[in-house]
Amino acid sequence: MKIIDLLTNSAASQSEQIAVKNGDIKTTYRQILSCVQSLSEILTSAGCHNGVKVAIVLNNSVEYFISFFAISAANGIILPLSAHMTLYEVAGYINKADVSIVITGQTYSKQLLNTLGNSNNITILCVRYNSDNTLELKTYIHRNNKPDDEENKDVALMVPTSGTTGVSKIVMLTNSQLISNMTAYRSLINFDAPNVAYCALAMHHIYCICAQILTHTSLADTFIINDGPFFIKDFLKAVETHHVTITAFVPYMAILLAGLPEPHKFNLRTLKYITLSGAKTPKSTYKLLTSKYPAVRFINMYGMTEAGSRISAATPFPQCFPIESVGRPIPTVSVRIVDDNGNTLPANCIGEVQIKGTGVMKGYYKQPALTAQTIINGWLKTGDLGKLDENGNLFLVGRNKDIIDSGGENIYPSEIEDCLLEHPAIREAAVIAKEDRLLQEVPCAFVVKKTLSENVTVNDIRAFCKNRLSSQKIPVYIKFLDKLPRLNSSKINRNLLKKMTDRL
Repeated sequence: MKIIDLLTNSAASQSEQIAVKNGDIKTTYRQILSCVQSLSEILTSAGCHNGVKVAIVLNNSVEYFISFFAISAANGIILPLSAHMTLYEVAGYINKADVSIVITGQTYSKQLLNTLGNSNNITILCVRYNSDNTLELKTYIHRNNKPDDEENKDVALMVPTSGTTGVSKIVMLTNSQLISNMTAYRSLINFDAPNVAYCALAMHHIYCICAQILTHTSLADTFIINDGPFFIKDFLKAVETHHVTITAFVPYMAILLAGLPEPHKFNLRTLKYITLSGAKTPKSTYKLLTSKYPAVRFINMYGMTEAGSRISAATPFPQCFPIESVGRPIPTVSVRIVDDNGNTLPANCIGEVQIKGTGVMKGYYKQPALTAQTIINGWLKTGDLGKLDENGNLFLVGRNKDIIDSGGENIYPSEIEDCLLEHPAIREAAVIAKEDRLLQEVPCAFVVKKTLSENVTVNDIRAFCKNRLSSQKIPVYIKFLDKLPRLNSSKINRNLLKKMTDRL
């Protein structure tokens, strides 16, 4: 089974069901499939077949949705890229992934051609979806396509990822890996159908690809596409207008929803599920969400690109799980916690989270040594630190590289961050290690106030922490920011914060 089959099957069974609403555009599964087939034919004529990489550089849109499935229909490999990348970054991934074809918009295509110069074998397709439900196409053939990739003809999706490490990698996932992971996730949630899914996440991100695009296409659900920055009131209005039943949030979105002062002003009766992933949702935020919106199932989850996306979920009954946990492994996934020597640890011991499952990646593109270091005897080394309790619930405490070694004691930034987020004046927080002459490292906190008018000082925050944390965990440095820097995946950019600590 291939990605395109999910759309084909839904169009066969629910042809007149609304597939996508994007601004003034409203299109059915039959119309979407027709456009996918048209674009697929163009891709094939441009040389797309097994092993050929096709990059998508588009904002959230119906064009993105069509392009994603059209590449699968043409037997190509999908490389989703953020439209918010610089041209230099996009050109870098095109070269690194050996991309032959790029699907993008008219304006961006001209800029990209200028950036790429004459040294690349690139075909650029410009797509535009019209209000009459037709797809407008323009082709720029720069040169012949790049050689076939015989070794990776089974790959369906290649996803760039740096996580929080800053090291550029491209994860390769096959059709079977993606569909197996999605099917296991979908069976666990056991969605009531039909659903209306609000796409707040960037569509190039693996979280959106698995938990939304693949999942809800397979169910013939309706997508409401948010094509701009995320604003909480826009989401709430969309719930009212389009009767949204489900969405997927990363922590900052959850924080905004939890902080809404008067949620009763919005009619949210249709809203059933909000999945929470992308990073750890603060305990204080989760408590606020469940108290303010008791009719909504807030589902803590854990995933990563290398795992084919979903690893664990606190469902089908979130209230039965400890709120600090990210649930239990989904079907087809096994989780273990190991020490530095690779020995499996007993319950409640902290170590590296390793996973095994049918969704684990084929490997990193053109990085066989890194692949061999990351997957050992079928077990994927996630780089995350966590523990399993006696009931098999998974708890995350941070990244291996983020541990603060202060005077010989390991300090987990997430513990300090959770404390800071309990302060009534703080909306977001991130804790980074700062080098120290005596202790080797000390904690440095970056905090965002809930409002600019909040009258809170560094001494106030330290006093707050003093009652909740042992002395070595109290941040030595505290800096206020207007907002935390983030990666394209919406995760906190800890590398940039690390550079900022060096200047303190």
